[in-house]
Amino acid sequence: MTSDPMNNPNPQSPKQQEDEFFSGYSRWPKSIKSFFFKFIPLLFVGVVLFGVIVPRVHDQFNAGKFSRGEFQGLLVGEPVPHLLVPRKGKIESGSQFSRYLLSGFSKSAPPAKVTDHIGKWVQLKGTAVHRNNLTVVATGGAEPIDAPAGAPSAPEPGIPLGKFSLNGEILDGKCYPGVMKPGQGKTHRACAIRCISGGVPAVFRSHNEQGDPLYFLLADNEGKAVNKQVLDLVADPIQIEGEVTQYGDLFVIKADPSSYQRV
Repeated sequence: MTSDPMNNPNPQSPKQQEDEFFSGYSRWPKSIKSFFFKFIPLLFVGVVLFGVIVPRVHDQFNAGKFSRGEFQGLLVGEPVPHLLVPRKGKIESGSQFSRYLLSGFSKSAPPAKVTDHIGKWVQLKGTAVHRNNLTVVATGGAEPIDAPAGAPSAPEPGIPLGKFSLNGEILDGKCYPGVMKPGQGKTHRACAIRCISGGVPAVFRSHNEQGDPLYFLLADNEGKAVNKQVLDLVADPIQIEGEVTQYGDLFVIKADPSSYQRV
């Protein structure tokens, strides 16, 4: 006599009989344990690989170049505190110095332990971050030293280049070189505003005709730094018309901050 499946109220195939049932108050079935023991390590490896590979291929993740050590140079105060570091080797043309912007270790200007020695040769410890020809050193203090033999006692005079109208973006001089990722654009606006309001140098990035980046320190008509006056323009495309002066590999543009225009 053949059994009729319709008359069997609980028909079960061999596969159905092997299915495991999970409830929150009982032990995990072996198949679920096996799945998670394989899945979690793979997920961890995937996250690590994502974090290593993506910053290398995505342009907005600027790693910058970091170096930590001691820096010796002439400390200058205007338009923002920066260090004139003598260049090594034979210098046939151009400035005898590289110019490094200075900040504190947080979103702040360098502390009084640094700025009290403006105009002197100093040695300071800190972390430098480099991007293109823009360098910032985060430091907490400076110690006066004797000037090297034959070193000038005053900064080189600037070279007036004339009046220019430039388009670009206001950045903070600490995050953009590589401290934060990304260090530019709308994504970074809030952080840049906090840095600039805290005394980190405001930097104006523009480009030449070849598309190479050019960096300008912002100064008012008296040559003083502008920080809180430009907070509402940070990360926006703007136009500045002013007098440009070159100090070695550093440019300064003087203009009344109220004349900056959004474009």
